[in-house]
Amino acid sequence: MPWLQLKLEADKNRVEQIIQVLDECGALSVTVEDKGQHAQFQEQSDTAVFWTHNRITGLFPANADVAGSMQQLEQHTGAAPAYSADTLSDRDWELAWQAEYRPVQISTKLWICPSSSTPPQPAVTNVYINPGLAFGSGTHPTTCLCLEWLAERDIVNHDVIDYGCGSGVLAIAALKLGAQCAWGIDNDARALLVSQENAVHNAVSGRYRSLTPESLPPRLQADIVLANILAQPLIELAPKLTTLIRSGGNLVLSGLLESQASAVCACYARELVIEAQVQREDAGYRWVMLAMSKRHPANK
Repeated sequence: MPWLQLKLEADKNRVEQIIQVLDECGALSVTVEDKGQHAQFQEQSDTAVFWTHNRITGLFPANADVAGSMQQLEQHTGAAPAYSADTLSDRDWELAWQAEYRPVQISTKLWICPSSSTPPQPAVTNVYINPGLAFGSGTHPTTCLCLEWLAERDIVNHDVIDYGCGSGVLAIAALKLGAQCAWGIDNDARALLVSQENAVHNAVSGRYRSLTPESLPPRLQADIVLANILAQPLIELAPKLTTLIRSGGNLVLSGLLESQASAVCACYARELVIEAQVQREDAGYRWVMLAMSKRHPANK
């Protein structure tokens, strides 16, 4: 399946607006790099605190409306930036993440490793991931924040929902850390397939099920719901995600800029208690993870 790669250039004052518009236009991935530096592959939830001159790359389905996206950029920013558009094959895109992907230590007991690699510490819990085109190698800081939250807790016999599962890295890590069962939910058929393949490779496929949002069982609930996506979808999904959490359960959200956290929190504050807001800065990037718990009915 071919993909459309859109490249734009912008000064630092326009970058955040451009990222937001690209997300709204259906970007599967957005990366920001210093115009003078070599590209670095990133995951879907990337956002950045920016250089003076920036190169922005968006990955879209091949049938994306580039002209419409440029029109929206002009409406939001005052002028459409210069851009180039190229078609990429699956192979081109997979080579990009393969060049950057290395084992990542999440905690003393959890590592995320490429599916073809030898784990640096075989005695601990190792999750083997091949993201393919599904996104979610487990190396992005927002993913790491969610994984750290899982690794710090006793989740034995818990049920877990990974909403926007991508490669399934969060759900699979939860299962290997002792969760009873996990559902990976995504509207991308490729993500559902890749996450199932990763579950098989990690020997947890019997406890993992991948579903589209439309095919969810009507009364499905879990002890832990994870959603590492983008701010606007998290805002729009607040009613749905809230209903998926059992009373007393936890919701973990990430994929956010610090500046977006308060707007997201406001959408969940009526039903959930905000227990933690964890930030992670790295190379000029600032990400946030929000951990919440669902009130018992008597405590509302």
